[in-house]
Amino acid sequence: MGKLAGCALALFFAFASQEQVQAAGPAVTFAADGTAHIVGLTVPVPTTVSPEAQRMLRAAAAAGDPSHGLTQPLADLRTASAARQQLVTKQLLQMYPVTIERKVVAGVPVALVTPAKRAPGRTGRLLINVHGGAFFLGQGSLLEAIPIAALAGLPVLAIDYRLAPEHPFPAAVDDTVAVYRELLKSYQPHHLALYGSSAGAVLTAQTAVRARQLNLPLPAALGFFSGTVDFARAADTEALFSIGGLAPMVTPVAVQAHAYLADNSLVDPVMSPAYADVRGFPPTLLMAGTRDFFLSGTANFERQLLRAGVSAQLVVFDAMPHVHWTNPDLPEAREALEIQARFLAAHVDGD
Repeated sequence: MGKLAGCALALFFAFASQEQVQAAGPAVTFAADGTAHIVGLTVPVPTTVSPEAQRMLRAAAAAGDPSHGLTQPLADLRTASAARQQLVTKQLLQMYPVTIERKVVAGVPVALVTPAKRAPGRTGRLLINVHGGAFFLGQGSLLEAIPIAALAGLPVLAIDYRLAPEHPFPAAVDDTVAVYRELLKSYQPHHLALYGSSAGAVLTAQTAVRARQLNLPLPAALGFFSGTVDFARAADTEALFSIGGLAPMVTPVAVQAHAYLADNSLVDPVMSPAYADVRGFPPTLLMAGTRDFFLSGTANFERQLLRAGVSAQLVVFDAMPHVHWTNPDLPEAREALEIQARFLAAHVDGD
């Protein structure tokens, strides 16, 4: 085919595609600053996900935007969160046999979650979890510790850090660093891994930056599961999705986390590790979903790590909303947890 004919054919397909978009696609208008306004967008429930996930997406659509509940009184929010946490914990304990021991380390409440079946020959290894909950919910949560302990065959120490608004930034970082510093007296740093989801992902990165500032050796690996490292600049998916995915209205992340952020500088490298030097950070697994408001934040952190020469891997689940792996009913949750556990366990194996 000659160059002229090839160009004509390309133009034909370009015009044909444009006509199809105009006929069937959403109406998009742009403001002078580039802000896109989308009308008539149609996004079906994909068949690429499990039937359980399809039912979850339909139920989320019927329920509306769960983040609007953040306007409720704090006491009510915490009561509702604790009730859900209790139900899911009971379900997880039936699925993943573990024992739980509450204790205090460096003055901070923690829970040691030990699997009933421990991996052979892997004593002296420990995974450290910091839970999610937008920094003001999730007191005593073990939702991320129970399954990972059982799947990894390793004990998990879940840190019950202080919550906002009573204790804004950097209280959660200080608590996590205090526990980590104490653990270094009994464990080799390459036998420890730190991980968390949502606020716990944010706290994982913040703790690593703060530990570096204090000249503490970093752990063998980090698990950054659906978070952000930049509170100063909202990322793209934060404008598209809510906690449950697509929603009629979206609550900005800065509003959701305002109790934690308080009046602190949003470009402080501990508050927002996007402004920190992450060279020499340990291997990091990152995870999110395509309907996760922190997908952009998670992907941006992976790129920051890769630019710094850090070994980083991003796993993205199709159609999944924020931290879908805390929903025990989803096959995609089990798959996500197995990936997380395998990564963390592999990186604390070194001698």
